[in-house]
Amino acid sequence: MESRGSEWAYANNGRIAAEFLGLAILLLGIGLGVVISFGADAVNAGVALLAIATFLLVFSVLVFLPRLARRGSLSFSVYSRRSIDDAEKAVREVIEEEGRTPRVAQVKSRSDHPPRVVTAEGILAQFRIEVTRHPATADGGPEWTEIVESFRARDAADARALRDKITERLGGAPPPGG
Repeated sequence: MESRGSEWAYANNGRIAAEFLGLAILLLGIGLGVVISFGADAVNAGVALLAIATFLLVFSVLVFLPRLARRGSLSFSVYSRRSIDDAEKAVREVIEEEGRTPRVAQVKSRSDHPPRVVTAEGILAQFRIEVTRHPATADGGPEWTEIVESFRARDAADARALRDKITERLGGAPPPGG
């Protein structure tokens, strides 16, 4: 997918994590209630519910809570065939156009290309930029970069305008090597 035709994908990471954890807790409660109420007659059903609940609990802790910590409660993301430097430059330029001073921090990582977080005072969103795996990279093509906009607070109008400007900026020049 080229930057030019890219759409920002919405994720409510907080709600996803809460729903999985809530379902796990509900199944734990039902499983324990079944075993306590019906005793030996319902042990198999109770154990099955407890096993499913335990799986959901472990799954949500291992998958959704790290995503929630990394991306925040609400986020939008887009993939681009730009290098991480080009994507960072596009985000910085859009923030500068808004009259703000962008700050870029590199996140500690074992990766050769550590993620970068771009923030600015007065802008409630932060942008995490990282090299990502994308099915198209299997053919040995140029790297893909993912830009994730995370919210500290809900400010849809300003955030939407920033996303549109970043998409426009990424689509302004041809992708590297192509």
